[in-house]
Amino acid sequence: MIEEEGTIVELKGKHIAAVLCQKSSFCENCASMDACQVGSDNKSKIVEAHNVLGAQVGDRVKLATSSKNFLQSSFLLYVVPLIALIVGAVAGNAIGEAMGNDPNVFAALLGTSFLVGSFLVIRVGSRAIPKENYMPRIIEIIPGDKHLPDDLKSHGY
Repeated sequence: MIEEEGTIVELKGKHIAAVLCQKSSFCENCASMDACQVGSDNKSKIVEAHNVLGAQVGDRVKLATSSKNFLQSSFLLYVVPLIALIVGAVAGNAIGEAMGNDPNVFAALLGTSFLVGSFLVIRVGSRAIPKENYMPRIIEIIPGDKHLPDDLKSHGY
């Protein structure tokens, strides 16, 4: 289980909270760290979490996501498009050879088409999955002061 601590800065609906967390050493090695919503100080990030405990703005909370969900998401976002690229390139190469044309051109075109197509399928398919299935969950409200820390005030919260 992957855990992170942060402070709730916004409630988005009944069971969704925006949580400001500090970037951890785990973030430094993440392949998609550039896609993360990082704060202006480049040391914090905002994460949407499933708020089943009913935490309020300003509460310090602990977030958790299962390693299984993390690995499934990583596989879907990185390995599936790579497999699609390879399958498209191999198919394009075979079609090019069968037609008597340059197989490299067909391999490049079909490989790129399969890669883009896989991203589109993932994008459309991910909308059918409820957000709560893959987003982190607030598992604990950490006791303490109910006011926003100074580092949150500097972010405009």
